Amino acid sequence: MKATLRLLLLGLAALLPPSLPAAEAKRPNIVFILSDDHASQAIGCYGGKLMKTPNLDRIASAGMRFDRCFCTESICAPSRATILTGKYGHITGAMGWKPYNRKHRTFPEYLSDAGYQTALVGKYHLGNNPPGFDYFDIFPGQGRHRDPQLVSKEGTKLHRGHSSDVITDLALAWLERRDRGRPFLLCLHDKSTHMPWQPAERFAKLFENKTLPEPPTLFDDYRGRADWLKLSICRVDGINRWQEKLWGAPPAGLSREQECRWLYQTYMKHYLRCAAGLDENVGRVLDWLDRNQLAQDTVVVYSSDQGFFLGEHGWFDKRWMQEESLRMPLIVRYPRLVKPSSVASVLVLNTDFAPTLLDLAGVPAPADMQGRSLRPILAGDATRDWRKAIYYRYYTEEYGIPPQLGVRTERHKLIHYKGRVGIGFPPKGAINPARWQDVDEWELFDLKADPNEQTNLYNKPEAQSIVSQLKTELDRLRKELKDQN
Repeated sequence: MKATLRLLLLGLAALLPPSLPAAEAKRPNIVFILSDDHASQAIGCYGGKLMKTPNLDRIASAGMRFDRCFCTESICAPSRATILTGKYGHITGAMGWKPYNRKHRTFPEYLSDAGYQTALVGKYHLGNNPPGFDYFDIFPGQGRHRDPQLVSKEGTKLHRGHSSDVITDLALAWLERRDRGRPFLLCLHDKSTHMPWQPAERFAKLFENKTLPEPPTLFDDYRGRADWLKLSICRVDGINRWQEKLWGAPPAGLSREQECRWLYQTYMKHYLRCAAGLDENVGRVLDWLDRNQLAQDTVVVYSSDQGFFLGEHGWFDKRWMQEESLRMPLIVRYPRLVKPSSVASVLVLNTDFAPTLLDLAGVPAPADMQGRSLRPILAGDATRDWRKAIYYRYYTEEYGIPPQLGVRTERHKLIHYKGRVGIGFPPKGAINPARWQDVDEWELFDLKADPNEQTNLYNKPEAQSIVSQLKTELDRLRKELKDQN
């Protein structure tokens, strides 16, 4: 009788749909830490030699590091709009300084609809009243590093201290008072590594007696490449146009090369002091998750809104399609799914963030999102059905940096500089640059043979087959992504 009953139950079980594993049935919490202009060259787990980042490395050692994560446009607001919506700027309207159209819903809105409690603390940079958040405390516009003002649903309030410490305090306070019966999304968006690079006082002497290594292209002469590379005013040797009031003028009597080296060391030490505070506050969040036994059930994501030049090609800032500007750090920890110390080399875009976080939360991504969920990659499935190229477009016409678009594959990069570009600093009291010029130039790089992007192959006879293939791929991606303007 017992044997018959057991067989009957087994037969019934076979007819039922398979149940989710216990780890999958529980919706994870999500902590999404987004920094500002934080270059992967300054992160230890990416092989950065400039400084140690023990807390960011904690995320990587317990999760996955993505080595080829890129932005669709290397400037703060458009990238943030893309991260939130999963769509390119030409779809949402967030191109250059233009705001995104809020008819395009964001992943926090979808998570809120699905029962998540949601919070955003720090930099938003896309207006006021960010949609989809139960609670927010955001910087008005860019915000400031010291004694920042923050805007919440209750109004504007002054907070004493450094911006990184302040927003981390507010984030941890929200976590303490959250509804423990529901999963949460916390977006902690730090601005520490954004100009003007004012660190917390406790880091003011960090690196004081150290000479930091210079990038091999600090004195790049741009030989054989696009003429417009020489006209960017975001150069290390001219950085004091923005920063002199904060760190003073170079010593008198230096040669031009010596002055550039002095400015590089000064720039990097201020930048890295800010990064040290950022890393320390990431550790505070990780420690809080550990103390509250939530680490196993929480997805922790760390990224920056784009890459940044730390002296490479003689530049600071971003915008260009060169690797240091194009590449974003991305590290993800989720013990229920991700194998520790794993590395992904697939081509990833910031359009992938929104569908990934929705997928991990068990929420279907809308069909009009242009990114793809990284969940299979995080689970260790090196899927063959993955993108082979990424599309980039920069729209803004300023700082001597031309509008550009291009395609990057695993090995090659094709860049087209095309449009009107503003040359030089604007006159006092004016917004526009000193003058305008038109640009139409191409570059092709073999990233395997030439990782520092020093040799332009575009006009080489032996490269014409690759040029043709990449132009075809560029046209295909433009059509697929509906960017026909």
